[in-house]
Amino acid sequence: MSSSSRPAQSSNSNPALPGQQGTAAAAAAAAAEQMPGQRGCLPSMRGPGPWGRMVDGIASRLAFFPPTPPSYTVEEHKDSTGQLYIQPVERGYQRVPSARVHWLQTEQGNRIITAFVPFFDGRGTMARLTILYSHGNAVDLGQMLPVYKDLGRLLRVNVMGYDYTGYGCCSSSGGPSVTATCSDVAAVLSGLETLHGVKRKDVVLYGQSVGSGPTVWLASQRPGVAGVVLHSPMLSGVRVFNPNLKYWPAWADIYPNHLLVKKVDVPLLVLHGTADEVIDVSAGRRLAELAPAAVTPLLAEGFDHQNLEACPEYLPRLKEFLQQLQQ
Repeated sequence: MSSSSRPAQSSNSNPALPGQQGTAAAAAAAAAEQMPGQRGCLPSMRGPGPWGRMVDGIASRLAFFPPTPPSYTVEEHKDSTGQLYIQPVERGYQRVPSARVHWLQTEQGNRIITAFVPFFDGRGTMARLTILYSHGNAVDLGQMLPVYKDLGRLLRVNVMGYDYTGYGCCSSSGGPSVTATCSDVAAVLSGLETLHGVKRKDVVLYGQSVGSGPTVWLASQRPGVAGVVLHSPMLSGVRVFNPNLKYWPAWADIYPNHLLVKKVDVPLLVLHGTADEVIDVSAGRRLAELAPAAVTPLLAEGFDHQNLEACPEYLPRLKEFLQQLQQ
């Protein structure tokens, strides 16, 4: 599964984000897709069947790489308000005082931490659009929060960040798993409305690398968001290792983006580097072909899995997409 390098320190320049033959085979794959259990993520918010639990257990050990120890702690302000904040414990990462930090309970019973970074214009009006950012592997919220602050400022949007179950200070909830990440992102979308007053129609789902899995799942299950951005996305878990794979039983795969993206009927932007050494650019290209409402993707020539956001076209393309969503 893909991994992402740690983000560079926050700056006033572009933010540094870190952190898939034959008749017999086709028939076997089609039959396998009818088997009970999960298909890479929760088909609803019910738990996976026995096959799904087996695949989820294997994926939990092989697909997720949370930083150890966490890069931050969750602290409470000493002013009797009870408000929380993210305190970095690693040198080089900044506190973001503007972040509104909350714990959320997921439908799986896990507690995850979220941080909402609002953007206000010169008149004190909060931005309409909010990016719900599902980060890549090998990073956590403490490392990403300064990046979210810069990204929101540069794009003039709010950014909602969170950690998956098993990442950062959410590690006490249990280890990471595919089904947990889907439950996590669904809880965050609900929290945006209940805690911060953000309407679903003003939410842009952003998934980077492994984060493309829960992002595509959520977009396929919770219609009505403004749009979707997929940053170095995978076709599916197995297809990270074999991009040209034609058939594979759905019950033995994780994050089947190539199947679920067909159900995403809102504008979708793919960002992928042509020199990506972790997830081949063919994955992003194919997802852009499969998504019904995809816009022209950014296939950044010569950029890889770790430096796509350094592409000169990265921010202008994102800005253009977000502006189109607001028209």
